[in-house]
Order: sequence, then structure tokens, then C-alpha cells
Amino acid sequence: MSVNLSYLAPKNSLAVASVKSALSASVVERVRSIDDYADLKTCNELLIFICSCVENTVDNKKICKKTLVLDIYKKLYDLSDEERAVISKSIDFLCDNSLVKKIPSITKYTSIIGNYIKGKF
Repeated sequence: MSVNLSYLAPKNSLAVASVKSALSASVVERVRSIDDYADLKTCNELLIFICSCVENTVDNKKICKKTLVLDIYKKLYDLSDEERAVISKSIDFLCDNSLVKKIPSITKYTSIIGNYIKGKF
């Protein structure tokens, strides 16, 4: 017997945890789809990609983006405390120097609609 609970939406801290979990799983899946992603552990380009994914997806002020990026890295790789500190400093550097760009909403929605239309035909 299957039970449909789609009409029950989590609230407050449960909603935040749900969003973090879903976003984290999506980014991890996307990164793992890259060939030899294990070799990209220290690649700044991967860090910028993950930070951009989080920056352009998270709107909730209750979610710490830096912590979320570090959690994603933790799921992807076994990190030592030193590596975690280096990645944390790199995230600070990227944000302080505006290297992580917020994509305008019109661009996002145009792309989503375009991909939807392409999928239909």
C-alpha cells in the first residue's frame, strides 16, 4: 500500500532541512556525472561551479551558503581539517572578490522555458 503525503509540506526548520537536502543531492549528482570528478577535488573551477549553484538556487536567509558548499564537498570527497580550512578560505576569497555571480532571474526563467519547449518537440 502506497501513501501519498504530497499535500503535507514541511514548515520552519524542516522546510530548511528539506531544501538543503534536495539542493545538496542535486549538486552532488551533477558533479558526480562529470568524468573523473575525484581528480577535481582542489580545482577552483569546481568550487566556483558549486558556489554558483548554491548562490543561484538558495533564496532562504536561514540557509548558510558557505556551510552548504562545505557539506556538498564533504559528500563528494573525504576532506581533512586542513583541506576543509583551505576550501573555506577559498570560498571567502571567491565571495569577497565577486567571482561568484548571481544569474538574473530573466535569464534563468528564459533558459528553463526554452529547455521545456525543446523537450516537448
